[in-house]
Amino acid sequence: MTTYVGTRAPRVDSVDKVTGGAVYANDLTMAGMLHGAVLRSPHAHARIVNIDTARARSAPGVEAVVTGREFPRLFGIAIKDQPFLAIDRVRYVGEPVVAVAAATEAQAQEALDLITVDYEELPAVVDMRAALDPAAPLVHPDLHTYTRGGHEIVPHSNINTVYRYSRGDLDEGFASADVVIEGEYSAHAISHVALEVHTAIAQYDGGSDGYTLWVSTDRPFMLRNDLASGLGLPTTQVRLIVSTVGGSFGGKGVPIAEAIAVVLARNCGERPVRVEFTREECLTASQLRVPAIMKIKTGVNRDGLLIARSVDVLWDSGAYTAYTVGVAIRGSQTSVGPYRIPHLGILSRQVYTNKAITGSYRGYGTTQVTWACETHMDEIAAQLNLDPVAFRLKNGYVEGDPYLNGQIMHGVGLTETIERTAAAVDWGSVEREPAPHLRRGKGIATMIKPTLTPSSSNVVINMEQDGRVLVICAAPEIGSGQDTVLAQMAADAIGVPLADVSVPATDTMLTPYNGPVASSRTTYHMGNAIVSAGAEIRDQVLTIAGDVLGTNAEHLDIRDGSVFDLDGELKFTLKELFARFSGEGGISMTASSRFSSAGSPLLKADPGEEWISSIFWMLCTQAAEIEVDIETGVIRVVKVAAAADVGKAINPMTVEQQIEGGVVMGLSNGILEGFSFRDGRIENGTLADYKVATIQDLPEIVPIIVESVHDEAPFGAKGVGEPAAAATPPAIANALYDAIGVRIRDLPLTPEKVLEAMGELDAGE
Repeated sequence: MTTYVGTRAPRVDSVDKVTGGAVYANDLTMAGMLHGAVLRSPHAHARIVNIDTARARSAPGVEAVVTGREFPRLFGIAIKDQPFLAIDRVRYVGEPVVAVAAATEAQAQEALDLITVDYEELPAVVDMRAALDPAAPLVHPDLHTYTRGGHEIVPHSNINTVYRYSRGDLDEGFASADVVIEGEYSAHAISHVALEVHTAIAQYDGGSDGYTLWVSTDRPFMLRNDLASGLGLPTTQVRLIVSTVGGSFGGKGVPIAEAIAVVLARNCGERPVRVEFTREECLTASQLRVPAIMKIKTGVNRDGLLIARSVDVLWDSGAYTAYTVGVAIRGSQTSVGPYRIPHLGILSRQVYTNKAITGSYRGYGTTQVTWACETHMDEIAAQLNLDPVAFRLKNGYVEGDPYLNGQIMHGVGLTETIERTAAAVDWGSVEREPAPHLRRGKGIATMIKPTLTPSSSNVVINMEQDGRVLVICAAPEIGSGQDTVLAQMAADAIGVPLADVSVPATDTMLTPYNGPVASSRTTYHMGNAIVSAGAEIRDQVLTIAGDVLGTNAEHLDIRDGSVFDLDGELKFTLKELFARFSGEGGISMTASSRFSSAGSPLLKADPGEEWISSIFWMLCTQAAEIEVDIETGVIRVVKVAAAADVGKAINPMTVEQQIEGGVVMGLSNGILEGFSFRDGRIENGTLADYKVATIQDLPEIVPIIVESVHDEAPFGAKGVGEPAAAATPPAIANALYDAIGVRIRDLPLTPEKVLEAMGELDAGE
């Protein structure tokens, strides 16, 4: 029985956020703080011939001017390929070349105008297909010499990642299929557009040769490790204190503003230096979603049974790899979708180009491959004259099915997500056209997403003299409501009021290690750690209560911050208990717990393929109703029904918010967002030109919670944050086909593309 788990508890951070009490990184001020600014490259690829900083160094208020040659270090998670500041060449428009710290932001910006950089332009490669050509300019001629993990690369090329996977016999599968269908699809680069800009404050300690940073991040320990490695320091000499995070969506996990801040702090004595990006820098010089081109070939029987599928995915990491190697590997695995297909072949390659850096984005590759997979599935259904819903139900995973690596899947609610989503849009009914120039259509799409496995979470729970509880963990609240969810689980695990539970801010020197607040892993992993530590605190309290009462602890219970006997008689509040037990001496109870998904029997798979397993699987289905103006090509999304299998909704309100936010994000990047590149340069790098969804673009959204309880999860709960955005674009595209019979395979779905496709249809092309 639970008191708070499963309830729509108000968010614990809501008052601070709506009243302006929340403190973000760019709210912080410190004594003697300096302000940083960056001179960036105007070229996609060029050799740095000379940098003249003399006038800038003597400018008013300037404390430090630093070039890459003065700080020639590299960082990078999978491949250590990225300099803090460009050293001998620039590889994309917007790459940081010179950093300046001054007493005011204005003085730092003015100093940049006094710096002269001489460049020798080099041939650039700005197209991912062209980057595959052996004759293409090399973005990193020394790729083979970089420190990296064990993944495959192609030396002396632009290919920084190669991943292959096969199962069954593709040739046999295609030969036995009644129909073989092929398609090529592309997903574009888009921005995270978090409301909070990238900001970091760094302070150097000469005595310890260490750094303290005040940052906005969803991956504090990963970011710390990346910085420490690049700086050549033990991880304990880099301390991160996480302020309130104003949105991340995967975009605040690698050094961005942080890289500039530590370079400047090193050269400013022990004065703190704040680096705050402009909105234009966030759009053009931080990190974008990884663009991808996907070729899919599927063999299927006439009755709709999937037999074989090959997938060839090409990813564009931009000038550096950042966090994209995992996208290219893990993302490509879900390109086959949530379907039983006995014969599989996957080839995934990623290339460098002289364009802005790309990286992790909500869904970690699944937004791109879901677009391709689900558009392709509808094409198959149309060619075989099958209902798209029935086609997915026929092939979709059910409880106990093996995943592609042989792992037996548990907690699989895919069928229910498809059925309830279809019902919510009255699938199969024909909508009346509202006007002669408007056409209505419905489309559906589904998806699958693993979580980072194995990974671990640690927590320390303190109960104070007055019965209040501190949940000390490194799980920054990034806007998704996890502080509330973690507090709900702790309150129920111990037996205290939710109002008495607090989750302090993350500090890597004080809070125990946690994996990233990413991959929708926090509720499951940190939740399991909290339940375990909470049970230990509860046992400690009951033992004390038994001693005070002279009875067996098993005859007592804790509810709502008070101790009761098994007959329900109130004995005392926790505050009264501790006062009686300790007198004036005080008391504090502590419990710690570590949870790791490693070693779970649920991860068992075919030999050598256990690393592909996921401790839980996220499944989501969406159906879109749209209206198309055949005169302008404008798509208006009327309604989106979105069902997510969450295992157990710890807080149904926050789950619905995640689903609704994901739909808005998916709609925005499906029909509105997109960068315009010219010779590697982003031309629409302001929010005046880069279009994102506003409240005027929003449809009716029907969030649907499906609960297929996971036996090893805390209270049965899985994750929900990532998959909510992935299915929206293909659902809209499939509705477009239903409305006017045109198929668009390249995102975004712009009016120009709609009109062009309609023209080709009329011409019989």
